[in-house]
Amino acid sequence: MKVNKLNGGLCSKLAARLSFARSAKKVTFQRLAQAHGTQRSNLSAFVASNGKVRNVSMEKIAMVMFDLGLLMDGLLAPGLHRWDIEDDRISEMYTLLADTGLERAILFEMSTGRGAFAAVQVAKNIFVFARLSMYAASELVENIGIVTNTVRLDRAGDSQIQALWMTQNHRAVEQSLLELIA
Repeated sequence: MKVNKLNGGLCSKLAARLSFARSAKKVTFQRLAQAHGTQRSNLSAFVASNGKVRNVSMEKIAMVMFDLGLLMDGLLAPGLHRWDIEDDRISEMYTLLADTGLERAILFEMSTGRGAFAAVQVAKNIFVFARLSMYAASELVENIGIVTNTVRLDRAGDSQIQALWMTQNHRAVEQSLLELIA
């Protein structure tokens, strides 16, 4: 089904955001399709066509978006978002954060020099915890400008931030991020 001109812009935005969130959360189209009772090829076609081909209902797209932590306006849903960011997706990360509204961010550079973690408070109840390469981290600091503070960790700090990354209790992670960002 072709998307009509009235919702074409929204579908394009949703396709781009779905693509980013799926990549950042390392989720396959197959898993999303199975979880929401649709076909992988339909989700893939929606994203690949930039929202122009829609063989999946807007209701299913809404469910997939919410599963990925996004609302139907393309903004972040409340809660904790854990993202593993590829270098070529860093500008998409910033755009989504900027559109949703940024409050503050801190960057934790690993002592090994092999990566970093960004802790971002987007709004009162929206947090992003992202793992980045050093290239992506430098893009955040130098070109995008969302980071309010950069901390170079020692080995003990590396262990603490990696343990926080692995913690499954979202409430505990949110509380720790609040303390780190403050």
